[in-house]
Amino acid sequence: MGIPSHTRIILITDEQDHSREYGITRPMVMSLLVLALVVLVVMGLLMFSFAGKHDERQQIARLENEVADARIAVQKVGLLKEELLFLQGFQEKLLYILGVQDAPSVNADSLSAWLQRAPGSSAEALSRSAAMSLSPSPGRWPANGFVTKEFEKGAVNRGIKPHGGIDIAGSTDSPILAAGPGRVVRTGTEDFLGNFVEIQHGLGYLTVYGHCSRIAVGLNDRVDAGQVIAYVGKSGQATAPHLHFEVYVQGEAIDPRQILEGDPPTN
Repeated sequence: MGIPSHTRIILITDEQDHSREYGITRPMVMSLLVLALVVLVVMGLLMFSFAGKHDERQQIARLENEVADARIAVQKVGLLKEELLFLQGFQEKLLYILGVQDAPSVNADSLSAWLQRAPGSSAEALSRSAAMSLSPSPGRWPANGFVTKEFEKGAVNRGIKPHGGIDIAGSTDSPILAAGPGRVVRTGTEDFLGNFVEIQHGLGYLTVYGHCSRIAVGLNDRVDAGQVIAYVGKSGQATAPHLHFEVYVQGEAIDPRQILEGDPPTN
């Protein structure tokens, strides 16, 4: 049954002689129905929006908790990183002393190459480290002759130039001997030293032999104390034949006389 075009509503009170009459047209009924529908839709949208906001608030709370946990994890990672860096530095120093792997360069002008070839296995590394750590430090004069220039740390502010080793004058092609047992870690030619040899010894010792006329050993050769490794010359910045001999201990240049007794033999 459709909506009538005109509806009359009569309100009768308890008193029979009083009554009120209202008329409602079809458009008014339609408007009321539409209004009620709009109200229902708006209420539904508001309830849906409220439910979505509630979910968002819960998600935001979860995200805030996750961010707090992440910050704690980052702090822990930072502490672990610091510990790892400390352990890495300690390991590098230990391996540097034992001669197991490449060590940091001695200084900006150093020729040190230490170990250019990493051990192929743990057994080789253990054998190499044991041999290098137990071998004695260099302690013999590397050539016969006379000391013509001593070691000098230098003082730039006072105009004193450093001299990183001892010069031993000798005749051309006289033998140069290894100052101690070790391994040849570098050979080559350099502007100042000319032809040179570097030998790594145990306990972080490194010896350098410069101005050689020719070299008698190769890279990674094992040498004994007193073994001929090169011959005296005047290559590089040298005006007369002599040996320039340097000693490093754990990366620091020292006066070779700290490990050598007396003076070099002269015959």
